[in-house]
Amino acid sequence: MGDQLDPQDVAQRIDAVLDELEAAGGARQAGEELVRLLMRFYGAGLERIVTITRAGAGDAMVHRLASDPLVGGLLALHELHPVDLRTRVESAMEVARRKLGSHASEAQLLGLDPDGTVRVQLSASGCGAETVRQIVEESVAAVAPDTAGVAFVEAERGPTLLQIGLPGAR
Repeated sequence: MGDQLDPQDVAQRIDAVLDELEAAGGARQAGEELVRLLMRFYGAGLERIVTITRAGAGDAMVHRLASDPLVGGLLALHELHPVDLRTRVESAMEVARRKLGSHASEAQLLGLDPDGTVRVQLSASGCGAETVRQIVEESVAAVAPDTAGVAFVEAERGPTLLQIGLPGAR
């Protein structure tokens, strides 16, 4: 069981299996109930692990566990992550800015909606915008899978500047 799992891949596979159950005679409700029960079961186990770890090794160890992408994702999905959602999203935006390099200013965090949607202002355009979107979405999903996703808001464009040359200048 030492294989690395991608939480996004697992979530997509769960959705696909639920769709298959629905197509095979409407068993989707039973599949969803199974997922809910397993989430409650594993969530209760994780909560106990966090409590025991915190009692034995302190908050530093819980933070260390949460820094692992897979463990942190599980803790977040079960509302057990020691770092609040806003701080994790801000951290994800910092990671995205480092990856974007000179294009870092093209994506600015506007905030979190009450439903958990991350709002990001995007000033990039063309194929560069798609790269910025992808990097931001991946960075947020990696540390905050408990969000409702990323919504991009296009930045308002300022007036186009007209360059005027001086007479006789070349």
